[in-house]
Amino acid sequence: MEKGTRVNVDVNVTKIVKYVCLAGVAIVFAIFSHKSYTAFLADRKPYATNN
Repeated sequence: MEKGTRVNVDVNVTKIVKYVCLAGVAIVFAIFSHKSYTAFLADRKPYATNN
């Protein structure tokens, strides 16, 4: 008689790499868009007030 438990784990590396790359692209896009937007607002501030 054999004692113990047998577990079969299937790791799909292709899916892991795909989703890690997509997450990286999303993070880079968020950082770039935030920096661009803040630079846009900083350039716009002198023209926002008509004093």
